[in-house]
Amino acid sequence: MAFYQVLIPPPGAGGLREEIEQARVLPESFTWPAFLFGGVWLLLKRLWLVFFVYALAWAGIVYLQRQFGFSFAAVSLSHLALGIFLGLEGQNLIARKLMRKGWRLVDVVEAADLSSAERRFFERALPAGEPPRPVAPTSAPPRFASGPTPVIGLFPEASGR
Repeated sequence: MAFYQVLIPPPGAGGLREEIEQARVLPESFTWPAFLFGGVWLLLKRLWLVFFVYALAWAGIVYLQRQFGFSFAAVSLSHLALGIFLGLEGQNLIARKLMRKGWRLVDVVEAADLSSAERRFFERALPAGEPPRPVAPTSAPPRFASGPTPVIGLFPEASGR
């Protein structure tokens, strides 16, 4: 089972139901495209500030290799570490970007796949926006039973020890 973050857009002209229908469900999982393609993935997701920091880190690693003669293995491990970081934090970077724009984290859902996560979220969220259903009154059990009550426990007598 995986966890999914559910974010809804900032309050606007629409009501709560419209906000819920525009929800974004982001998996809490490793992002393979971010790991494999790094900077290109950041540009496609429009994460400009993170791309700038990523490009500076990459340029710094290349500069250190040329200036101080770091080995190819050290540079490769550094680039691998950058890729692993992006793979692990990719979805969180997208969520933070949306939150800076005013989106709100409303739920964390556990599900086997994305469609199950969406279904679980909508099942929980949509009834909350609808008017409550009337509850039929039921007869409550009597508060005190009439007649002698049997005692259950270590002492069979009703009067105690």
